[in-house]
Amino acid sequence: MVQQRAVRTREQVLDAAAEEFAAHGYTGTTLLDVIQRTGMTKGALYGHFSSKEELATALIEEAGGELSTRAARAAEADAAAVCALRETVLGLARHLREDTRARSALRLAVESPHLDRHDLGLVQRICLPLTRAVTQAQGGDGSTGGHPPQAVARLLVAVFFGVPHPVPRDDADAARQFDDLWAALSGPAKKPRPGACPREQ
Repeated sequence: MVQQRAVRTREQVLDAAAEEFAAHGYTGTTLLDVIQRTGMTKGALYGHFSSKEELATALIEEAGGELSTRAARAAEADAAAVCALRETVLGLARHLREDTRARSALRLAVESPHLDRHDLGLVQRICLPLTRAVTQAQGGDGSTGGHPPQAVARLLVAVFFGVPHPVPRDDADAARQFDDLWAALSGPAKKPRPGACPREQ
C-alpha cells in the first residue's frame, strides 16, 4: 500500500513537472512551481527528486525513451517504406500533441542538452531511425529525389515537431548541414502518386 502510494506520488510529481517544463522550459521552472502545482509539501517532492535537474533528467529519460522507441518503428515496419515513414511521423506528432511528458522531454533535451545522460541527444535518437527510414523510402521509389537522408530526417523533425537540430559543432559542421538542407529544399518537386499511402480521415 505504501509502495503504491509512493508510485502515485512520483507520477503526480512528474506530471506536474512536465506541465511546467513544457510551458516554461528548464530555466523558467522552479521546484516551487512544481510543488504548488501538485499541492504537496516540499518533503513529499524531495522524497522522490532531490533537485530540479534530477526531475528534468527523469523526464528526458522516461518520456524521451518512449519517443525514440516510437521513432524506431519507422525503420522496422513491414509496410511500404514511404507509408511506414509517414505513419511514424504522424504518430510521433500525435503523441507530442497528446502527451505533456513527451513535449517536456523534447523541450528539455533541446534547451538543456546537458541534462540528457545518453551519448546521443534525444533529437539525434529520433533522427537516426528516421534517417534509416528515409533511406529505405528513397530506395523504394526515389520520392525525395535522392536528397541526403539525414537532411530529410532533420527537416521532418523540424517541421512536424517544431524542433531545430542541435547547434552545429563548428563552422564545417554548420556548412555541411546548410548544404544538405539546401539540397533537400531546392531539388525538383515531385507530386505524390495518387493512393500511394492511405490518407488519415
